Formats: sequence, structure tokens, C-alpha cells
Amino acid sequence: NQIVRKPAVTSKGGIVASQSRRAAEVGAQVLAAGGDCVDAIVATTFALNVLEPWNSGIGGGGAMVLYRARENRYEVIDYGMCAPLSIRAADYPIVGDRVATDLFPWPRVKDDRNIHGPGAIAVPGVVAGMEEAHRRHARMSWKDLVAPAVGLAGEGLLVDWWTELTIAGAATDLRRYPASAAMFLKDGLPPNPPWSIEAEIRLPQDNLKATLSHLAEAGPRDFYQGDLAKSIASDIKADCGSLSVEDLAAFRSHLREPLAIPYRGGKVLA
Repeated sequence: NQIVRKPAVTSKGGIVASQSRRAAEVGAQVLAAGGDCVDAIVATTFALNVLEPWNSGIGGGGAMVLYRARENRYEVIDYGMCAPLSIRAADYPIVGDRVATDLFPWPRVKDDRNIHGPGAIAVPGVVAGMEEAHRRHARMSWKDLVAPAVGLAGEGLLVDWWTELTIAGAATDLRRYPASAAMFLKDGLPPNPPWSIEAEIRLPQDNLKATLSHLAEAGPRDFYQGDLAKSIASDIKADCGSLSVEDLAAFRSHLREPLAIPYRGGKVLA
């Protein structure tokens, strides 16, 4: 039976919402263990890196709007990406009056260089954002919050219908680069989930597991100023990208006042 409605859900211990149920369960387990809501955010964020790599990951950025009830205070942690210092606008020429092929309707750049490939890689902000949130509000250790994601990566990425559809939609671009082709494709084609409900296909995530394990042990600064930073910059430089160890070392998240937008007699904070 199907129920076409969205019933309200309440909880005395907090609620974690995520597109991935397993990621939400990771966050809920953190709350149940006595963690702060920020602990749950950090753990869920790293779990999403493993479970939906097409939407979330330590290579991206974002913003976090927080309400701290005890102090009746609102804050925003801004960890949006920024361009590498050595990048040149001339390397991204606009092509006529066409619109880009990705989610955002900005002008089309030659060869979509701003969308995929080493030339599209900005300075990632997610780890710095989680670092700042953890420093300000967390109760649990950084290692314990990254650990669930390490375990999930060890299981491999489950190929269900949504995973197959998402990879198939990006297969043309994934095939362009050996690393992404090796991670998400089989013989250059998207993986097919099995017909049998008792069988399953998983894509190995051994490299991601190793990265997250190192990040859990070494701490978030290693991503920007340690061995991970050197490895990231070296790989990107080898593929003629612009991101450098100096770019990573200089990156910081920012604490900002939220925007207050009037709405139906109240306020929406963003």
C-alpha cells in the first residue's frame, strides 16, 4: 500500500533528515549516544560523502545555519569553495551566448572546463566547515564522528536503481578521466543492479576509505596542511589543474551573521 502524504514527525531526542536513510541513521545514532546536533551534522556529512558521492563530499563546500537554543543565538558557518590563486580567467573563455550544461545557468565555457576535469577543481571547504563546527560545538571526538563513514566506505557503494541512474547520467564525463572511470564504470559502462533481491553489486571505495581513515586519525588540518594536502595538490598538478598546497593551506571557513528574510509575519534565516 502507498501513502501519498507527508505526515509530521516529532521526537524528543532530535531528528536527522537526509536524502540517504543510512546517513540519517548515522546522525541519529550520534544523537542517541549523547552527541550535540553538530556532532550529528559532522557524522552525517562524512557518511553522505560515501553514500551519495554525486551530491556530497569532502571535495565540495557549503554553508551551515545553526540555532543554539541555550543561548538563543543564530550563526552561519560559511565554507564555500574558492578559486585557486593561480587561476586565469583567460583560460575559461565564454562560448557564444549558450548556457552551461550543468545545474547552474551560467554562460557556457569552452569545453565545459569550469564544470569537470582538473581545471574545474576549486579549494574544497567541507572539511574546514566541519572542523569549525566541531571546534565550536561538538561533544564527541573528531575520530569517532568520521569513523562511521570509514566503515561505510569499507562496504563499498551499493548499486541500486538510483545509483545506476545517477552514474548513467554522468557516464560521458566519467569516461573522460581514468580515475573516475575506474571508480564508477565497468568496461566504460554504468554498473547494472541485479534483478534478484538477494543479490547486490557494490563498487569498491578502498581509496576513499583510506583517505577518511587518515583524516580521522590525523585530524581536519591534515586535509589543508598535511599529507593529504600534499597528495591532493600533487594529483591535481599532474593533471594540469591549478590547485596548490598554498591554496589549501590558506583556506579557512568563516563565521557570519545569518540573513533574516521576512516571510508571512516571521523570519527565515539563511
